[in-house]
Amino acid sequence: MVPAVMRPRYQLAMSLLPVTLALLAAIPSYFFALWLEKLPGIPAATRLLDHPQGRWWLAALLAALVLQVVAGYALGWLLNALLARWLWGWPADKVRAVFIRSELPPNWLTPAAAVLAAGRVALVAVARWERERKVGALRFILRRGVFGWGLPMFIFMYPVHTLLRGEAFLPMVALVNVLLWFGCGGMFGALHWALAQANYRSLKAGLGL
Repeated sequence: MVPAVMRPRYQLAMSLLPVTLALLAAIPSYFFALWLEKLPGIPAATRLLDHPQGRWWLAALLAALVLQVVAGYALGWLLNALLARWLWGWPADKVRAVFIRSELPPNWLTPAAAVLAAGRVALVAVARWERERKVGALRFILRRGVFGWGLPMFIFMYPVHTLLRGEAFLPMVALVNVLLWFGCGGMFGALHWALAQANYRSLKAGLGL
């Protein structure tokens, strides 16, 4: 995850590959979903859940989508580290410090964060996450995952896509899309929470707290 204490241009540079690859990784699931809609046994003007194994196909689609997005996001961070190591010539210690321990270079920080950090970026990151995690896991997942990621994806992939294709809105299809994208958003938010918690514990151990 990109720390909020970074200057905007560094946030953008660091998140560009992970976010782009996470979105691109979802493309196979889109075509998989189109193929599922054409499965034999689905009556006209209905969708996947009317198939005898519709729930299993939907579960497979959801699992595949989440795995693809997570894999794409992780690959983006790996490519960031490889670019830093081999293109920009960073030493291995610096790569590990930035991408594993979140020890950011001072010039990457906002002025306020740089003053507060005074060379102790990890301490600032720990304090910031301690404030954020007070909302609890459920509210965090709902805010960051379900509504922050799932809702925009639902709007783009069903209402917008349906309007662009000139098709009618069907309640059952809308329900399937709500379950699909909100479910993916929930899993994305849960992953974000788990990774942030793991990073938090690692930083605290490194600081001896």
